[in-house]
Amino acid sequence: MSLSKENDKPDNDQHLEFLEWVVRYQDGALTPAEVAKLSESISQDPAKRKLFRRMQIRTTAIHDLLRLEAFGQSNRLLDHELQVSISPEEVPFAAGRLARHKILASRRRTFLLTGATTLALLVLFGVMTWKWPGPSPAMTQLPAPAADAQQVILVEEIRAKFFGQGTLNSGDVVQPLQDYLLQSGLVKLRFPSGAIAILEAPSIFQVATQDRLVLNTGACSVHAPPGAEGFEVITPLTKVVDRGTRFYVRVQENNETEVHVIEGAADLYPTATASVDPLIADASGAVRRPADAEATRLTNGEAIRVGGFLDSSGQRMKFHSETYRAQLPDRLVDYQASYTPQGTADELTSVTVQRNGQLHSYSAEELIPIEVASFRADSTPDANGYLCGFQNKPDRPEEWLEDRKLATGLINFGGQPAPLAGRPVSNSHSEETPGLGIRFLTPVVNHAGPDLVLFEIQSFSNQPDGDPFHIYPLADRTDLKPFTVTKFDLTMDSPAAREVAPLWSHRFPTSIGSLAELKEAESPIKVDVSPLHFHVIGVGIDLSDLGFAEGDEVNELFLQHAADEKASKLDPVFIAGLPPLIPDK
Repeated sequence: MSLSKENDKPDNDQHLEFLEWVVRYQDGALTPAEVAKLSESISQDPAKRKLFRRMQIRTTAIHDLLRLEAFGQSNRLLDHELQVSISPEEVPFAAGRLARHKILASRRRTFLLTGATTLALLVLFGVMTWKWPGPSPAMTQLPAPAADAQQVILVEEIRAKFFGQGTLNSGDVVQPLQDYLLQSGLVKLRFPSGAIAILEAPSIFQVATQDRLVLNTGACSVHAPPGAEGFEVITPLTKVVDRGTRFYVRVQENNETEVHVIEGAADLYPTATASVDPLIADASGAVRRPADAEATRLTNGEAIRVGGFLDSSGQRMKFHSETYRAQLPDRLVDYQASYTPQGTADELTSVTVQRNGQLHSYSAEELIPIEVASFRADSTPDANGYLCGFQNKPDRPEEWLEDRKLATGLINFGGQPAPLAGRPVSNSHSEETPGLGIRFLTPVVNHAGPDLVLFEIQSFSNQPDGDPFHIYPLADRTDLKPFTVTKFDLTMDSPAAREVAPLWSHRFPTSIGSLAELKEAESPIKVDVSPLHFHVIGVGIDLSDLGFAEGDEVNELFLQHAADEKASKLDPVFIAGLPPLIPDK
């Protein structure tokens, strides 16, 4: 067989022959000599290289779908993936198998398509419809067969948004050889070797292989534990090779690159070595890399800058350990709730938080309840009211914030854009500061990470990151300070945000100046706001941000909205303290 290119594009027979060779490669049926021949053919022909990558990715995608089917997962996903069009080039190859393909799809509940060859046939039907963004200059090597390949997983994310792409959630596979444009937030990737990469927005990155990350712009922190030595980060100017280390890489839009080694060592190679590094199959079929060029070695506490007006060897620079992220920040990670018959969130049942780098899950019963100590609105009545919940108001309106219901709360209390210069006045009625005072039924102990959680309801017409608010200590201490929350941990864009049960807004013609007034006043207008599809979002609050020391006990706090006159105000529906952390034994 001949795999050489002709006029930069194989004719139909050559095209089908090439596809069959790739199928055999994915089945492991090629001899070592044929593997070397296929590798040479792909490296010399951009069209074949592009087609090969498409087939690898499509194989991986369908393999995942078959695995989902085996575990009884969504059949709709399989339907979507199998409804692919066939390009004119593929008609001669695919026409004879299309009918069988449709029959297999219709029997998806009972089929046992686990053979790699059958999987490859499905790949061939859809390969030409894959929209490929184009390879990075560093990707000229032959990847391992996708059917047997381990995958790179997005294990965690914080407010991650990708430009021009759908969202990636925790647990999703990061597709190889695809450019990801991280517009905001943070993502944590886990590679099969055990290497971890945390990327910060804005970044453009691509997973090249199981041990290679391409960073075109942005910043990433890498931890390569024992067994992951040799992990690589490719930038436009350098190849950074781990030698058992933690390191940080930052790439400016002008390609200027910084590398900071936190622990261990890393080798830096110039652009030529980074961009031309094909995998070679020797006579025995083993895949290897060519010998590396001379490297610049960085060890603990060393840093280098490459690019700009510097030569290719770069220049040593001041080391900044604070740039490295060992983990994603402590935060509220998720929550669970009971559900109404309509499928909307009703009552909080548990929360998951990261504290001191470790995940902790607490049932609602383990959380420290609050009682409402004071409530005062701004002097101008709020058109959206001060209560949300059921159609009928309870005898004690504060119950709607003290319960576990996610559709009941005390909302739109007073505040101002900038925090108070002094301590707020609570429980004084005539001099009471506009805002909300809360008291914990048992003291909350300050530990690393969040010490309390706050949930609010938010509609799509409001700020997706949550309504900003100030939180104040009420202890008489000069070392304490207010803290302003500007972004929630779980936002309207978070997969964890759930639509809340039907709720009513209670609206008053005059401003409410105290809890007593809120209890006595009857709202003449009650509006069913369920058509606005309110969702529950949340944030964890670290008492250290208010100046409290490790181990300090906190009994009460005060909250104000931090919005201007036209912006939406905070609408809390649940606030509670977290139990003390149990020291490691």
